[in-house]
Parts: sequence; C-alpha cells; structure tokens
Amino acid sequence: MKNTYYITQREVYAYFASPIAYVIMAVFLVFSGIFFYSYAIDVQEANQIMRSWFNLVGFFMLFFGSIVTTRLIAEEQRTGTLELLFTSPVRNWEVVLGKWLASMVLFGVALLFTFYYLLILVILGGKVDLGPLVSGYLGLLLEAGVFSAIGLFASALTFNQVIAAVLSLVFSLILYILGPLVVRSGTTDWIGNTLNFITLQTHMQGFAQGVLDLRDIIFFISLIALFLYGTGQSISTRRAA
Repeated sequence: MKNTYYITQREVYAYFASPIAYVIMAVFLVFSGIFFYSYAIDVQEANQIMRSWFNLVGFFMLFFGSIVTTRLIAEEQRTGTLELLFTSPVRNWEVVLGKWLASMVLFGVALLFTFYYLLILVILGGKVDLGPLVSGYLGLLLEAGVFSAIGLFASALTFNQVIAAVLSLVFSLILYILGPLVVRSGTTDWIGNTLNFITLQTHMQGFAQGVLDLRDIIFFISLIALFLYGTGQSISTRRAA
C-alpha cells in the first residue's frame, strides 16, 4: 500500500500544481450552484431541494469524471513516463488504485465546497435531515468512483487524451441514461428491465431519498472494481509487450 500512497500523493500534487484542478472545480461549482439555485425556490422544502440536487448533479459529475481522469494514463503513455513506472518495483494494481484514489481526492474536495449550499438553507430557515444528506453525498461519491474508474479505463486504452475523454463520456452516458431512455420509449420487457437495472441513475435515486440499500452500494462498488480490473489488464498487456 506504500506505493499506492506515493502514487496517489504524486497525482494529487500534479492536479493541484497545475490550473487544471482549479478550473475544473470552478466550473463544477458554477454549474452545481446553478442547479441548486434553480431548485431553491422554497427553503422550507430543504430536503426536497437537496434530493433534486443530488439526482441532477450526478449527471454533471459524469463530464467532470471524464475530464479529470483521462490524462492519468494516456498522458503518461504519450510522454513515455509510463515505461519508467513499469521499470520500477510497482505492481499494476498499485498504479491503478493510486491514480483512482487521486481522482477521488479531487472529487471529494469539490463536493466539500458544495456544503455551503446547506449553510445557505440553514441560514434561511430550512430544516435539513441528516440521514438523506449523508446517504445523498455517499451516493455522489460512489457515482464519482464509477465515473473515475471508467475514465481511467478509457485512459488506459489509448495514447490520445481526446479519444480517451470521448470513450469515457460514451461509456458513462450509456451507464447513466440508457435504461430510463429505453423504458420511457415503451420497452418494458426483460431487456428494458435489465438495462434499467444496470443504469446508475436508477440506483442513485435511493441514495437521494435517504435510503441506504446494500444492493445499491454493492452495485456501485462492483462497477468500480470491474473498470479498475479492466484498467489493470490493459496496463498488463502494455507492460508485457
């Protein structure tokens, strides 16, 4: 785990040593603030405001995740530093986990800044229940974990960051909206139900409503593990070549 810690530390430093992290977080906070403002009509409905915000901001995190993660491996492949990493006594899973954790630190910091929405609601007299709040933020973190894992996987597939970003967006969009789109089109057979089940949006609704269902947590963790495993396999293939 020591190598994972060093890789995470290195990537976090790389994020915050460049303007990329600040620009991306600023854009994220502006858009999430617009979403919040559009719902904050009646502060007495504070829980409903946060529930709607949790559901919608997850969609924007999809783009955030694709942008912040695609450089993690693709850039190292392009510049040749990934080969240097391969020559060091570092295992593939330590590289993958370290880079994924670094992106999660960035997500965590961005979400911390959204706490001022709660402060605004409380100051204006709104009453926020702690349970739905904790589960909502937990859902957002798990959703961010999936988007980060998808972005990392896409980054491991190509040298080109733009292609990696496009691949990540496509994978993430499919997982986020495909099920509801199919169901809304009138397809309610087993195919529609299956696609609806594997859609992130479906599982996020429980978190936003304050329902902590173990099946939803396992679903998100399974997706994260699946894409991190795929990333490790892709790196192994390049390392063996």
